[in-house]
Amino acid sequence: MDLTMNLGQDTVRRSPRHAAVTAILTTVVAAVLMLLVSAAPASAHSELVSSSPANGTRLDHAPPQVTLVFTEGINLIPGGLQLLDTRGATVKTAAPTAQGNTITWPMPGNLGSGAYVVNWRIISADGHPVSGAFSFGVGAAARSVAPSTGNATGTAPWPVVAVRFAGYLAFSVLLGVVAFVTWCSPASRTVGSAQLLARIGLAGGVVTTVAGLLVQGPYSVGAGWGRTFDLSLLQETVATPFGEALLWRLAIYGALFFAIWALEWLEPIAARWMAGAGLVALAVTFAESGHGAASGRVTDLAVDTAHVFAAGIWVGGLIVLTVEGRSVERRALEQFSRLAMTSVLVLVASGVVNSLLRVNQPAQLWQTRYGVLLLTKVALVGGALAAAALSRRHLQTARSPLGSVRLEAGVTVVVLALTAVLTLTAPPPTLAAPAAVAAARAASERTVTVPLQQGNTAQVVVTPPTTGGSRLRVTPLDAQQRPLDPKRVSMTVTLPGRVNAIRVPLKRNGISWTGGYRFPLSGTWKVTLTVEDASLSAVVSAADVVIGQ
Repeated sequence: MDLTMNLGQDTVRRSPRHAAVTAILTTVVAAVLMLLVSAAPASAHSELVSSSPANGTRLDHAPPQVTLVFTEGINLIPGGLQLLDTRGATVKTAAPTAQGNTITWPMPGNLGSGAYVVNWRIISADGHPVSGAFSFGVGAAARSVAPSTGNATGTAPWPVVAVRFAGYLAFSVLLGVVAFVTWCSPASRTVGSAQLLARIGLAGGVVTTVAGLLVQGPYSVGAGWGRTFDLSLLQETVATPFGEALLWRLAIYGALFFAIWALEWLEPIAARWMAGAGLVALAVTFAESGHGAASGRVTDLAVDTAHVFAAGIWVGGLIVLTVEGRSVERRALEQFSRLAMTSVLVLVASGVVNSLLRVNQPAQLWQTRYGVLLLTKVALVGGALAAAALSRRHLQTARSPLGSVRLEAGVTVVVLALTAVLTLTAPPPTLAAPAAVAAARAASERTVTVPLQQGNTAQVVVTPPTTGGSRLRVTPLDAQQRPLDPKRVSMTVTLPGRVNAIRVPLKRNGISWTGGYRFPLSGTWKVTLTVEDASLSAVVSAADVVIGQ
């Protein structure tokens, strides 16, 4: 990649040596880090370690309180904990309290005999909603509920991912411009295109931070996007560590307006140091609002910060070169070459550590959504480096590398987009799954057909059809069993006479719509679908699905 930015023949002659040194250093750093941290505990979203009463416990007397202990610090959601009685009705309780990684929930003094199910949904320190259920009995056997350490909601909905990606891109543009005019081409401070990029980065950073605060509320509580501007949800968001990180980010962007709005202000060395400190602080806020915040360890936070900062310099610098094109002088290209090589080394090293901190077993790389996304990101980074190799070939044949530089920039922007998805995808659980859950996951899927209109149907697949946590897939089909293309599909599930209608958020996935839900009780559940076409004309229909233990 360093050769992508060099034009002189001397640089071309030195390129094989530089490439070899870079490859050797990268390999050595990666190997050493793997040896150092391979035994380190993985960091993920909060998981339930224990509960009191324990799952399936039969008690002689009603417990004065229910306690839940998690692996990480957590945040409560209003109405996130529900106590269901034998009939599936919600029992009125006092509000729970959370301190660190422990929830204490007072139980009613008049709690009668019978079986009870605790449904819980909380927010992990990294901003992920996590949910689960367990049961206990008072003077009676507990209802069978497959125990769970917690079920994160998978990848966040697309509005949350889009805002996260736009935030990364704005930060990268701002950091790339400042790094370029500071280390590579001080004369570019007066160039109009560089100034415009810096202001786009600043304004984009503010807008995406505000948007991040607004979309987090509906995402956390599982509400519709119509509540994006709900002030009560916004207040709940800013009270969490995630919200605090975004408030700090907003304040730092505000301070940087007075330091970077005119790049000429960076001429004094003190101004450059202050701007650099502000950009590092911004990188910390990105780490604080991601998986690195879940464990609370300073080392995790430092690794994530280094990763974000290095990626920003690389991606942002490539964007600057793409915009400036052939007007960039040779000396600036050579300076960026060295800066970019250092950034890639830091990026690879921190990426190796991050991978080892998030993945517990090699099989999780291809058996989990997080692992597959991680492998895809690695492949894309390899593609960016391949684009750099193409630039080297162009240089050796005296052709302009500008086209491959643009390709490299495009690939790295795609890497940023995938990173946004990755940071909003729950890592694999660190706690071993109980045998009951493992058996439930091995159960076969169950398919039901929901009639629509004019011979159209919708296939609903529940995998597995148990109380251990299910994946639901809805595929609308026409009379010839060909996929339909509805505007929107929504779902509610009901256990008649026991559990009232509960909305299951669905997102489009190719020809199907998918979502996750943990059925708290076994029985015959009614699945109700609302399918809207392009004209917003809706068809509502239902079918029954049997959920086992």
